[in-house]
Amino acid sequence: MATYVPRVLVCGSVEEFRKKIGDKPVEIVGQIIFKMTGSDVKLFFCERALTADDIKNLLDGAAEYLIFTDALDFYYYCRKFPLNRQVMTAETFTKKIHGGFFATEILILLETLLEAKNFSRVLDFDAFFAESDFRTPTKDFHVAVDCLAEKIYPIMEHVYGKIYRSFGECKFHHFDALILAKERTPAEFIDVLIKTDALTENIWAFVRKNSALEKFLAANENIFAKVERFKAVNGGWCQIKKITPPADVGVYVVTHKDAKLETLPAGYKFIHAGHALAKKDFDYTGDDSGDNISALNPFLDEVTALYWIWKNTRHTHAGLVHYRRFFTLDEQKTFDAEKILSAAEILKILREYDIIVKAEGFTDYSQRDMMIRSTGQPNLIHLAEKIIRGHLNRTQPDYLDAFDDVLSGITLFPYGMFIARRNIFDAYCEWLFSFIIDSTEEIRDKIQIGDKTLVEMGHDYSRVVGFFAERLLTVWLMKNHLRIKELPAIYREGV
Repeated sequence: MATYVPRVLVCGSVEEFRKKIGDKPVEIVGQIIFKMTGSDVKLFFCERALTADDIKNLLDGAAEYLIFTDALDFYYYCRKFPLNRQVMTAETFTKKIHGGFFATEILILLETLLEAKNFSRVLDFDAFFAESDFRTPTKDFHVAVDCLAEKIYPIMEHVYGKIYRSFGECKFHHFDALILAKERTPAEFIDVLIKTDALTENIWAFVRKNSALEKFLAANENIFAKVERFKAVNGGWCQIKKITPPADVGVYVVTHKDAKLETLPAGYKFIHAGHALAKKDFDYTGDDSGDNISALNPFLDEVTALYWIWKNTRHTHAGLVHYRRFFTLDEQKTFDAEKILSAAEILKILREYDIIVKAEGFTDYSQRDMMIRSTGQPNLIHLAEKIIRGHLNRTQPDYLDAFDDVLSGITLFPYGMFIARRNIFDAYCEWLFSFIIDSTEEIRDKIQIGDKTLVEMGHDYSRVVGFFAERLLTVWLMKNHLRIKELPAIYREGV
């Protein structure tokens, strides 16, 4: 991170000032001479007596702070000249000015700007609000601000809606805007934009006057959709709107038969899972083109379609539902295609939440025991669990505790149905397929019940990995900081 080097005017001895601030980085742009005759106080710069306006102009141009090495001189200055919070003693400067610039007025301006934009939730990426002197929300400020900060005073919980202790806690969330306030070189600024790309389309960056970042943004406005500037003390706020692709919802309806549904809502597409082995073709998109694992469908069910979507599409919002089950906003007693969750409703929900899942379900037995009950083969479930857990331990050991908890628990987000923004969709798939394919192949090749292989036993048994895979979405959600939206499903009968 670039080091903030404040520009200061020193009133008093420069040598004494250096001693007081120690190794604090600073650029001394000039020396002010203090003179007092009787009760009359005068400040001189380059042998010229300064008026209040002169001081204000200097602190809005050449310098950011006027620092007094003698506290008594500061006292007499305050008696004659108007209030200016950029003027302070060396002691205050040493202890207070560490966040990059004069925070209070700049924060008030930012609050005004955010209110005017009608943002509902903002992420303070650099804990800028915490650098100010406010300990409670300022009056009439109604924007919810979250914060990313490893260490912060507990009282700041009054200011922030939520405090994330690491980037991992918020990396899948979406915000109306991101506040970047620390000193950054252009390269560091671009690195942050890349790191946080999925978080927001809007950046509010404080850019110091005459800084390298200011020059970079002036020369490269064309790489952004829009750049607006708002003048502040010794710099200004830049609202940067990034160039983003238009929203493209792709929800795939997984089927292995003729789904007999004439129309689907915009953004929905049928996908034929296990198309590579299918005896009939229904003129749906198959999961056997491009990069695919369609041949593993007898063992993985709809997961082969999920893999195909991950590897062969680039929708900004992607998801998977079933030919007999669709998300809907409200409980429906009978199927009505018009009640299927629309693309517009999906986009609205995923502005506030990170993922849409089927409402959490409760079972009469643990998830492990439910699979035993479904197959009547406890040894099969035991062996499959051991193999899957072994591959999980090899590639994703941090998830072992969640894996064990879900299998031993009575709740899950069922059916493997979900819709999410693309970065979340990809993250889940990257996690899942880091171990599930290897697990499937080992289970396929090694497990026998009696003298029969899984394939010889039929689909009710070969699909054992699919049973586990349905539970794995819950395992992944257990370990990630996502804002989950639960929705009911609308069911089609007789298909």
